[in-house]
Amino acid sequence: MKKNLILIFLIFAGELFATKYAGEIFNLGAEVKSQARGNTGLTDVNNFAPAYWNSALLPKIEQNKFELMHSEEYGGLLNHDTFSGTFGKKQKFSITISRIGIDDIPLTKLENPQDSLYYGNRPYKFTSVNNADYIAYFGFAHKLAQREFGITPKFIFRDLATENAYGFGFDVSTLFQLKENILAALKARDLFTTQIFWSNGTHEFVNPSLDSEISLETKLPIFNRYTRFIIRSEFYGEKRSTASKFDLNLFSIDPHFGLEMKAHPNLLLLGGFDINKFTMGLAFKWKNWFINYAFIHDTELENSQKISIGLIK
Repeated sequence: MKKNLILIFLIFAGELFATKYAGEIFNLGAEVKSQARGNTGLTDVNNFAPAYWNSALLPKIEQNKFELMHSEEYGGLLNHDTFSGTFGKKQKFSITISRIGIDDIPLTKLENPQDSLYYGNRPYKFTSVNNADYIAYFGFAHKLAQREFGITPKFIFRDLATENAYGFGFDVSTLFQLKENILAALKARDLFTTQIFWSNGTHEFVNPSLDSEISLETKLPIFNRYTRFIIRSEFYGEKRSTASKFDLNLFSIDPHFGLEMKAHPNLLLLGGFDINKFTMGLAFKWKNWFINYAFIHDTELENSQKISIGLIK
């Protein structure tokens, strides 16, 4: 019991010194189907990006698979591109590499920098810069005490105009087969805090958080189609105020709801609710190829669209 208390303290001790919201860059997601289902994917054994979502899924994945995703967030202001792959025969390994960037940001100067701004001394563009984050997730699965655990080291490089940073951390996850048609998952993100070191000497910590999901597969009585319902909850050990759906002083909770229906053997209809945004999309299969599309409706910012092409071998 004493050892367990010490372990819990070590995991959450970083909260005392962590930088709030420093880990938001890890929350933009991966895999288009998951985004179309309200940003759910911890229990999806057909996931194209288990390294990002839940590496404990790897023993359930039989074939190698790959996905290239392109996303335009907030009306095209933010570009999000990822490559995900799952490899191996007996022992599966997964990787997801992500680039999140705002490109061609203009920098301006005054025509006469010694004078103040007025109609005769206008600013002009003298160069442009790109702000980008590069994140790599590496997924492994390991059986311990008859249970599969997913281990995901992750590395980040941030190149933001005049400053850059690098960081590292890891997630641990597991999967529960509650019934033949019910799966549940737990994921401890940024275990022992994720560290980010900036070139200007700033040192940021990403808070540990808990991610959970449960999914139910069934056939609807009227439509008689394969349908999957998913509920996911993110628990943050910090007061995030209006940044989370539910703020409970010491903890904040973000809910996600997903729906997946097989309209045709080669077509999935997808929908969901991602914290405060409605999502929808579809996944189309042709032979071993997949084309996936997601639309995220945002009432506060611009809508987002995501598209990907996948291959299963």
